[in-house]
Amino acid sequence: MRPHFRAGIAGLVVLALVGFAVPSAAAASGEPKPASAASAPKASVMRSVAAPGFDTCEAPSVAAMDAWRASPYKAVGIYVGGANRACANAGLTQDWVRQVHAQGWDFLPVYVGAQASCTASTKAVRIDPARSWDMGREDADDAVDRAAALGLKEGSALYFDMEAYDNRNADCSRDVLNFVSAWTLRVHERGYVAGYYSSLDSGIEDVLKADGTRLLPDALWYARWDDRAVTSGDGAIPDGAWLGRRVHQYAGNVKETYGGVAITIDRNELAGPVAVL
Repeated sequence: MRPHFRAGIAGLVVLALVGFAVPSAAAASGEPKPASAASAPKASVMRSVAAPGFDTCEAPSVAAMDAWRASPYKAVGIYVGGANRACANAGLTQDWVRQVHAQGWDFLPVYVGAQASCTASTKAVRIDPARSWDMGREDADDAVDRAAALGLKEGSALYFDMEAYDNRNADCSRDVLNFVSAWTLRVHERGYVAGYYSSLDSGIEDVLKADGTRLLPDALWYARWDDRAVTSGDGAIPDGAWLGRRVHQYAGNVKETYGGVAITIDRNELAGPVAVL
């Protein structure tokens, strides 16, 4: 996960019931109706954590995660799947999840599926404007299936990774928002919490602008490499919006060593939902 900018509490665990607004149907065009057209909410248990965390492309070994118990981090991002996932993560199995969770770690499950047609990344699989809604649902189904296979239960947060894109392209932004709304709806239907990772000045900016007009993710994970380990008070997200449902990736590509094990990571601060086991 990498941020792009055109210009330049720890340890608390909360259990809560969260209501999800679900549109009554998709519009005839395949695009989602506004959130105001929602039917009765779908409820799911959400587990939130406020703590430091990190993510890294390949899931570290069980032994490495044990060594990193000496670190300040309490949660780790795990790449559960997606056509654009950069690392194979062959060692990321249900047994790995069980053992690492027993060490005391929480998880931020990440899915790297179809990207914006105007993405700044080199990822090959892009959103087809004619199928943005369907592709969002398909990626959601795959993400839930893969998460469940790892032992992540209903109520787990699943974060879609939308790499930076040029949101000055109105058509591209519209397609991304259609895709994200479809992702959110389908994740809800499957009983999971819909999360969304993107750069502050592309994907997150578009979601904030769309707030109140359509179904949007429950939790936002925003990339802003400003070296500030905070999730509020930094002007990134308006006060009161997604409060308690935020993750801030504040530094990237840094090498740290704990217990004699060096890993290159991105640093995060959590005040938001994680996986449920």
